[in-house]
Amino acid sequence: MSVVDEVDRLYEIAVTSPQSLNDQAIQDWSDGVAAGYELDRQGAKYVRRCLNSARRLASFWVERESRNEDPVDWPSRVDLALGVRAWRPQLELAQHVLEVAPSYETYESASRLFRLVNNEPFLDDMTYEVWLTARQNL
Repeated sequence: MSVVDEVDRLYEIAVTSPQSLNDQAIQDWSDGVAAGYELDRQGAKYVRRCLNSARRLASFWVERESRNEDPVDWPSRVDLALGVRAWRPQLELAQHVLEVAPSYETYESASRLFRLVNNEPFLDDMTYEVWLTARQNL
């Protein structure tokens, strides 16, 4: 699991169980991320932005009365509450992690998030292998 996946998990909790995302839960999540992942200053900044988005998501869903037309899947619930404003800090985190510690998993996350934020393919749908080769040749 990557730090980007951890943010997905946090967002899912924020929109499906917003009452449980209290100060202690956020602190526990932060401590787990700090202990489990080596983040530099820039990465930590993006994680803080994601935390702020999670707080806003939880606030939205705590205040909203449940409606039959509300989406069931958590990504759609994120879109309904904040849309691109929630996904952008996670995309920035994914792109940063991809630069400092490239992996196929992070590339796929960055690609998915880039499409959500920009409504277009990441790096013109370049594959991870092609991207990695081009990056190594620089």
